[in-house]
Amino acid sequence: MTTLFEEIYRIVRRIPAGSVLSYGDVAALCQSSVSARTVGWAMSVAPDGVPWHRVVGQQGRLSIGKRSVLLQDLQRNLLQAEGVNFLAPDQVDIEQHRWHPRKTRPTTKQHKPRPMSL
Repeated sequence: MTTLFEEIYRIVRRIPAGSVLSYGDVAALCQSSVSARTVGWAMSVAPDGVPWHRVVGQQGRLSIGKRSVLLQDLQRNLLQAEGVNFLAPDQVDIEQHRWHPRKTRPTTKQHKPRPMSL
């Protein structure tokens, strides 16, 4: 069984370098009922390998700066290294860099009915 945070991390790991999603975007992609605040909480304790820096506020703001200016600088540096453009020191150009994941449909294998043997 997948925990809520694991589901969030699975989505965040899919965000390609140079792209971002808002906390609300990630919440909307979850199959479970999740709030943007819950996504933020998950990002604050994200394990290694989860690109937490690619998740930003609704308007592209680096809202981690409310907790730590040093973390905000780190997030900005990581995003800039990936080619993300900024409108202000604490705001990415979210319209330019928002990731639009392809919706995937679950594939079901079609089985042909077998002829009945007598």
